[in-house]
Amino acid sequence: MTYNTYFFLGLLMCAFCKVHSQVGINTTSPRKALEVAGNMKISDSIEIYEINALKDLDTSTFLIQDNQQFFKTLDVSNPTGTALGYIQVYLIENPNLDWVLDFDTRVNANDYVLNTISAHFNRELIMNTNQGRNSSIPYTSAFIKNGTWHIIADYPSANNKNPSEIGTWTITTLIYSKDLSKQFGTVNIPMNNGSNGSASTPIIN
Repeated sequence: MTYNTYFFLGLLMCAFCKVHSQVGINTTSPRKALEVAGNMKISDSIEIYEINALKDLDTSTFLIQDNQQFFKTLDVSNPTGTALGYIQVYLIENPNLDWVLDFDTRVNANDYVLNTISAHFNRELIMNTNQGRNSSIPYTSAFIKNGTWHIIADYPSANNKNPSEIGTWTITTLIYSKDLSKQFGTVNIPMNNGSNGSASTPIIN
């Protein structure tokens, strides 16, 4: 080709870019400056210069990378889909007075972490010494047994005022996947027979 031919092709490409400011790959109607309809592999980094703030009515979506290096969307607004965390309420009816010694949630302890975040019992209580009412603090905790999360709940120094009444515990739990949280493990804190202590280093700076 001659110089004039190259020059003409260059002008034609510039004119095309001005008219068609949006480029599509595998699509004839790109919605952005560049839209790729299909798989894309990037061997270097991507820089994002503008991120719009999330509004209250927007659907929250996260990107998750699996163990095969693929990215997947995580739509937490989908009630039946996977989420970052789960809030589960257990209504434990008719225990022995107010005592729940071992309730098996059957949630896999290898894959999930379960915390009890609130608990209350719906019957009037009386202290075991018969010297007061409703003055005992409820005790509830989650623990691992045989690979699943279990719950214990009790008023240690109180019982139903009327032993014949059927009570119900309402226990709210927070469950989240270990894949979506950082597990620091166990930190041993020697107190040396004292009542004050301090961590040697903070787990988060």
